[in-house]
Amino acid sequence: MSKRHERSDATVVSVTSAQPGRSEDLDSRIARYAWMMSIRIVCFVLAVITPSPWRWLFVVGAIALPYFAVVLANAQRSVTTPAADPYVAPARPAIGERPTVVVPAEEDASQDRPADTEK
Repeated sequence: MSKRHERSDATVVSVTSAQPGRSEDLDSRIARYAWMMSIRIVCFVLAVITPSPWRWLFVVGAIALPYFAVVLANAQRSVTTPAADPYVAPARPAIGERPTVVVPAEEDASQDRPADTEK
């Protein structure tokens, strides 16, 4: 039997930019939502126990926390990946520009004189 050697001091190197699995992402979102709802319950209890000026602060907290809890629970975790060098397209002439045509000197001289016509 071969015994597996596991290193506890080894760092895990990611060779892909793939996001974590859906179940792992779902578990973290459920945990965030549960914490926010437990804070809401504490706000309700404190709104009943505390005197008037603080009571309204806890009531507002208990009313506003569900919105933030849902927004944070639905927010997907973003994975930061190193940015690649952007592709730069080669420069091209703009539409409408005419290319420069170079005419050799011999052809240019022959076009200047009139054509010989027979009489």
